[in-house]
Amino acid sequence: MVNTGIDLFMGVLIGMALGWPLVDTLFLAGVVAMGSAAITGKTLMEFNKFSSPETEFLLGMIVVEDFVSMIVLTIMGGLMVESGGVGLGAGDLTGMLVGVLAFYGFFIFLAVWAIPRTAKYIQRIKSDELFVLFALGMVFLSSALAEAAGVPAIIGVFFLGMVFAETKLAEKMDTKLSPLRDAFVAIFFVFFGMLIDPALFGSVMMIVLVAVPLVLLSDLIITAALAYLLGFTGRGAVSMGAALCGRGAESLMYASVGNSAIAVTKGALIYPFAGAFCLILSVLAPILMRFSDTIHKALSGIMPRDLKLGGTVVSRTLGKVVMPSHLRLFQRSKRIEASLLAYFVLLIVVIVTSGEYHVLAFAGALAMTWYVYQVLWQDLKAAVRQTSYDTLGVSRGDGTQIAKFTAGVVAAGLLAIVLVAFLFQYAWWLSLLALAGYFLAVVLMSMGFKSSARLHSNFALRERDRMDRVGRSSGVRNLFVSYSSIQMPGMH
Repeated sequence: MVNTGIDLFMGVLIGMALGWPLVDTLFLAGVVAMGSAAITGKTLMEFNKFSSPETEFLLGMIVVEDFVSMIVLTIMGGLMVESGGVGLGAGDLTGMLVGVLAFYGFFIFLAVWAIPRTAKYIQRIKSDELFVLFALGMVFLSSALAEAAGVPAIIGVFFLGMVFAETKLAEKMDTKLSPLRDAFVAIFFVFFGMLIDPALFGSVMMIVLVAVPLVLLSDLIITAALAYLLGFTGRGAVSMGAALCGRGAESLMYASVGNSAIAVTKGALIYPFAGAFCLILSVLAPILMRFSDTIHKALSGIMPRDLKLGGTVVSRTLGKVVMPSHLRLFQRSKRIEASLLAYFVLLIVVIVTSGEYHVLAFAGALAMTWYVYQVLWQDLKAAVRQTSYDTLGVSRGDGTQIAKFTAGVVAAGLLAIVLVAFLFQYAWWLSLLALAGYFLAVVLMSMGFKSSARLHSNFALRERDRMDRVGRSSGVRNLFVSYSSIQMPGMH
């Protein structure tokens, strides 16, 4: 979700910088943000990465991103396709919310109660033709229900697939419907291409040249850095970031829905932009995956030593908390999870409110950020005591220094996110200053930690040398006393 949020933010920045209306900016952000599960999966298969430790986490990210993208598209479609704009009245907003909630409730009912009890009867259908007609009927029915609820029809089909995915019918449906799926996928891309005006490629090429580097910055650098801080290896983190750079059908879906929205005025530009943007990144993703080790070495070579030391300390510490392990040396506190949940709730309130409520929510989010910091560093002390930092030349001591540094880096990131959400309503470029401030704060914190850790390490070394000298002198004295006691009887 963090990766999707960063990518959406990049897309919103592009739209704001271009001066596009809010509706157009949101759909542009959707095109920029939504990764391609198909490209990621095929890339992992091509380079035999399914056995890598980070692959399971990466596939989980893709599934969550697909689900989040459908929820966002549901809300955007309900707000814009039906109403023709963002400015909804109270009655329109209430009707939209009721329709969306009824839509989700219906599919939850299907997944939890209806389909598990009827799947065995559907599986008894012997005729392949009748089974295919039944499946297609379900597809069109779910699309019609989505349209009736004020949701784009494609969302209904997506959730229908999720409902049947965990049943015994999934394999049979995949086998019988694969030819139709391949044919309709081809028709979709042909139809999408027919709607693109080649003469507009020149108009969107500058946007593409800005969007592609921003996606590479977001996925290949920022997301990889976050993955590394969470405990993955450097090579694994860069490999994850490279795999997430691909863009495909999900982005084209946002462009398709956006083009049908009445309030979108830049639909003619979104289509050619999405086509060129997805083409470039779908080509770049496998190349970046192939050379991910080289990219990791290059990034590691140019990174300042202070940041490298600080990042490694945070990675080892948070790895004990976040990464799954069969040997449970550290148990996460429920206070951390509860405080982070409260933080994200307040963050959403900051994003959706304005005026005095916006300021009050911002103040609450700041207080919660401070509370997260206090809870985190206290709970991380136990993780620090179970972690080795000897190869870094850092003495863990009682764990307080490392725990406070790690919690400070996390809390500074949470603070930067809150500042971005708060300042964006007043001037979008102020959010860039908040992000620059966070990067500067992390650099200064790493420099301060390196100095204090070096002093602490030197003190520990001096103390150990002193104890060794004391031990050696005590040993010599004891040896002399023992020798003297042996020689004393002979002297008499």
